[in-house]
Amino acid sequence: MSQAEAQSYFAYVGCYTTPQRQARGKGISVFRVSERGRQWSLVQTIAAGDNPSFLAVDRTGRYLCAVHGDRSHISSYAIDRAAGTLFPVSANGTSGTNPVHLAFDPTNRFIVLANHWTSTVALLPFDEGTGEIGAVVDLVVLQGEPGPHRIEQHMAKPHQTVFDPSGRYVFVPDKGIDRIFSFCVQDGKLQPTKQGFVEARDGAGPRHIAFHPTRPFAYVANELDCTVVAYHFDATDGSLKAFQWVSCFPETYTGNGRASEIEVIADGTFLVVSTRGADLLTTFEIEQETGFLQKAHSAPCGGKTPRFFTFLPSEKVILVANEGSDNIVGFDVDLSNGDVINSQLCAETESPSVICVFPAEKGVQV
Repeated sequence: MSQAEAQSYFAYVGCYTTPQRQARGKGISVFRVSERGRQWSLVQTIAAGDNPSFLAVDRTGRYLCAVHGDRSHISSYAIDRAAGTLFPVSANGTSGTNPVHLAFDPTNRFIVLANHWTSTVALLPFDEGTGEIGAVVDLVVLQGEPGPHRIEQHMAKPHQTVFDPSGRYVFVPDKGIDRIFSFCVQDGKLQPTKQGFVEARDGAGPRHIAFHPTRPFAYVANELDCTVVAYHFDATDGSLKAFQWVSCFPETYTGNGRASEIEVIADGTFLVVSTRGADLLTTFEIEQETGFLQKAHSAPCGGKTPRFFTFLPSEKVILVANEGSDNIVGFDVDLSNGDVINSQLCAETESPSVICVFPAEKGVQV
């Protein structure tokens, strides 16, 4: 057994809590997770206000931050690295409504977040010494022609903030106006790149983006048409250029669905996408020289509405947050062919929306 596989973890699970979401969540749940990610035990559920729906750990590993979906604020929590437990530190407004995603910049001095309902990207200062989140210092309003979807595309709707592997650029897929925006964080401001944005197909609804760890490729999951688009990524100027379009669905699937999460395995060999409605995980093999995708396998996600998934650092285990069935399910990934196998119920937890897995300190028994 490798050192990575023998590592134990803490898992921080965010959720939806409000009746408007038909949700059942109670707060941020902390679990002890044994090696291979299969044995979960609840350590703590901390009341965190409404809808702590997306979580991220800062670059020191000392603080966890949560955005509160459908609301207008972000909160931070200190992490007890030995016990895994959380303690409230601070909260601040996001200068917008329905923050859905956040990312720490490479300096750990700023948080970039997307306000989904008010079409803005916000920049907030973060103090890694205290865990305090400051007031918004920059706010960019995203603009463009709404897409053709009559319900989902009546305005700009940024859904994610992700830095490229170098940390130089931050990308913001917008499912309302079919664009992927790009910025640099400079002098406490969000500065658009030279390209500024790249257009997606009408009605695609770009939701999330994932980068190849070592090659100049990026992959975008389009929520509304349930596709993945591959892009050439130019690290010199942050530009994207599309070169392939593929469906998330198996050829025999004829129903509806919404793409949700997308991730590239750490060695860059496979891409994984989750789809709600179809409730599937689909893997694609990545051709390393060209970046082209070849569909490998599709498998049931072990529940309903897979809003989010993540990998253990070993990259051989996928953990899926099935919001609609109140569970987290683990899968092994066969790295020889990308097949998703050996599903196992890991935990029952209400309306899970995100899983943030963090290694336990060396020598701590969990």
